[in-house]
Amino acid sequence: MTSEVSKAVRDRTLQVVSQHMAKLEVNGLPRNYELFHEALSGGDTALSREVLALPLAPSQTLLDEIGLRYQLPGFVALAPARSRDHEINLLRELREKMTSGVTQKQGFTRVLEAVARSLREDSNAGPMDILAEIEYLSVSLSDAVVAETELEAVLKAGVDRLVTSEQKTAAARAITLRDRLTALPNHAAFAERLETLYGAEADKRDVALFLVTINDLSDIAQTYGEPAANRIVRKAASIFRKAIKKNDFLARIGKGDFAFLFKDVGRDSIYPIAERLSASIVDNLVFAVSDRAAATLTLSIGVALAGDAFSPQQLRLQATAALETSKANGRPAVFMPDQASR
Repeated sequence: MTSEVSKAVRDRTLQVVSQHMAKLEVNGLPRNYELFHEALSGGDTALSREVLALPLAPSQTLLDEIGLRYQLPGFVALAPARSRDHEINLLRELREKMTSGVTQKQGFTRVLEAVARSLREDSNAGPMDILAEIEYLSVSLSDAVVAETELEAVLKAGVDRLVTSEQKTAAARAITLRDRLTALPNHAAFAERLETLYGAEADKRDVALFLVTINDLSDIAQTYGEPAANRIVRKAASIFRKAIKKNDFLARIGKGDFAFLFKDVGRDSIYPIAERLSASIVDNLVFAVSDRAAATLTLSIGVALAGDAFSPQQLRLQATAALETSKANGRPAVFMPDQASR
């Protein structure tokens, strides 16, 4: 029954989004559906105001600018690759300065050789002649030092520009890996962490993937509105943060879906951790359904051990299978390796 209600909610939401897009004559691109869905859900009031203020038949460029500004996943992929122009210009400038420096050094070398030859050949050279030659060398050496100083300044400025550029790139990347509602790592960050877990140098022993879903969140959003559902998600995220240790990982990967990677967890530890997560929500997150009544929220939890899977994809499939079992029977579920053969 719950799945039918959820499907009905999704269908109605899609219908509302489609009607609004058609009213504004917006192209039916997947990323545009994502933009209008996020705006109409009310999760980000600034985004909602901006989208609702769009003119008739807005350009796709305008829509893409909004999507990129609010870092919606469907639009992040559109961001152009970071330009390397400033690095190219820096290298070109360094090459020119180095060429100038080499030329100055070659000139000084030639002057030095000429002075030495002159002194050897002129046996009658007196102190004044020698002093004049030394002054000539000094001028040539000064030119070489100036060229070296300019090169050092260019190198320092170039390093500063590169550091600043990398800092900006890192900051922009951090935004794309962060969930806007909860400030937790998002689905993309979770996928990257799974890939790292199965990297060549990684140790995936005793690592457990917990997929956690807040039950009935779609029904709450349908009955009480998206802002109410978003408040629950933010509160749950705050509670979950306190349930992980320094080396654990937590991400929000869906509307009411979270992913945990717990380290140093054996099969015997899984159910106590699942019970602790469920209890933390039951004890700290009560949803008021009226002035006199409140509803307790529950979790569905599916778990798989990284050591039982040979890839990030298989680990996630195993945890997802366990999560579906949990949703069906109302209890945390753990994927067992012999389930695959059955």
